[in-house]
Amino acid sequence: MIRRAEVADHPWIIATGAEAYRELGDYTRILPSWLEQPGVLAWIDQDLQGRGRGFAMLGFYLDDPNARPPEVRPPEVGSGVVADLLALAILPGFQNKGLGTKLLLHVIDVAERVAPSSHISSLRLTVAEINVGAQRLYARNGFRIVDGSATYDRGQRALRMARALKTTP
Repeated sequence: MIRRAEVADHPWIIATGAEAYRELGDYTRILPSWLEQPGVLAWIDQDLQGRGRGFAMLGFYLDDPNARPPEVRPPEVGSGVVADLLALAILPGFQNKGLGTKLLLHVIDVAERVAPSSHISSLRLTVAEINVGAQRLYARNGFRIVDGSATYDRGQRALRMARALKTTP
């Protein structure tokens, strides 16, 4: 079952995310700063006993296209609001059981419900180049690589992926 995360869930999200992303950077520092932002929503997938199995975080924020290289700047001028899948993590014992897909589809659904009124045309994310399983999950759900020049804090190559959102209600 997917439910909206509450402030009381933040320690679990931070611990789970920090473990999942430990090779990429200090997510015990990064995740709390994301969770404090007013435009960030988080959801937890839990079992029938209420134990968390995974989480997803979606951020809505104003984009500065001039902060990006010219080749990855958006051609259209919209509201400047961006939808970004900030994090998606599944505990190791629950991986490869469809929970990542379930959380991803939930995030896509939320982004598509917000898209028309916020003039958001795409949902984007960043994934480690070495995380081929996640890349496949995202590709199966309409994401395409749009930039491969970024890196994580610890130097791993990061791929930016994006997918179009339905922008009509």
